[in-house]
Amino acid sequence: MTAIDMNVIDLVVTGIGVVSPRGCDPAALVLDGAAGADDAWFDVAAELGARGYKYVPPSCRYLLAATRRAVADAGDPFAGVPETERGMALGTNSGIAALIDAMDETVTGPGAERLSPATAPYFSINTLAGRVAMDHGVKGWNLTLTSPRTAGLESLLAGSRAVAAGRSTLLLAGSTEAALPAHHPAHADSEAGAAVFVLQPRSRSRADHYGTCRTVTFSLPAAEPQLEETLIRLLKDAPTPEAALVIADASPVAATLARHLRDDLGIPTDTAPAAAGTLLPVLHLARTLSRPGHPRLLATGSPDGACAVTLAHPRRLPDNT
Repeated sequence: MTAIDMNVIDLVVTGIGVVSPRGCDPAALVLDGAAGADDAWFDVAAELGARGYKYVPPSCRYLLAATRRAVADAGDPFAGVPETERGMALGTNSGIAALIDAMDETVTGPGAERLSPATAPYFSINTLAGRVAMDHGVKGWNLTLTSPRTAGLESLLAGSRAVAAGRSTLLLAGSTEAALPAHHPAHADSEAGAAVFVLQPRSRSRADHYGTCRTVTFSLPAAEPQLEETLIRLLKDAPTPEAALVIADASPVAATLARHLRDDLGIPTDTAPAAAGTLLPVLHLARTLSRPGHPRLLATGSPDGACAVTLAHPRRLPDNT
């Protein structure tokens, strides 16, 4: 991550897909409190079919299911889009953490020859999005981001830049996570599930889209001298957000981020605890865009300084009648 990186174009969200123990209806997600990260909530047969997914890691199953939901919600977005113009950006922190842990135990125990040929291909974090790319003919580009906490929102920025550069005209972006190993210090805060957005340039989008989003990423404290200017640029030519939410652990980074949103922009700012991965901010974005509402800022950051702020602008305004 550079000190400051920002969207160069706004993309329109035309489809949203979510599978999560917090719910699968984006507009009705329950995002307060903790959610179980075991796999019992997910019905693989109902979401993906009865065969072919036994050895697919949980995070990949979630991602495949969320992508199917997003694509269906967007109404055949691939029609007329060449496979070489389709791109995907994915954020994850713990997508294959448990699988890698099990592989390590096998290699250091019985030996590498006992690794399962069915699961071994998933040793690389890139294979999660790669499996989606195979299913949906995404041949333009494919990128997996792993920045702590921010990678889910960062996928939107990476996708926007790729579209602006002419590398694709349709984007899939989002996050997937699965439970951390039981011995991991953050296991109790594990996330499970996936959220995927279908995004397109406004000129190619359907009229009844969800709205737009734009994202900036930066690192604190390096970017703090320019942070007020950066946030003002993020809001350029956009309605003023009515509120902001910082999803982060209690830390100097989170406090600094909230203070700048509140003081530099004059926006009422709340905070919410983060989970262990990249998914929760993306779920907040999915819910925000799925409901009628005013523009809102969603921010997240890791204690080591990585930060991302997304301006969510739902197409539908609240019905105040």
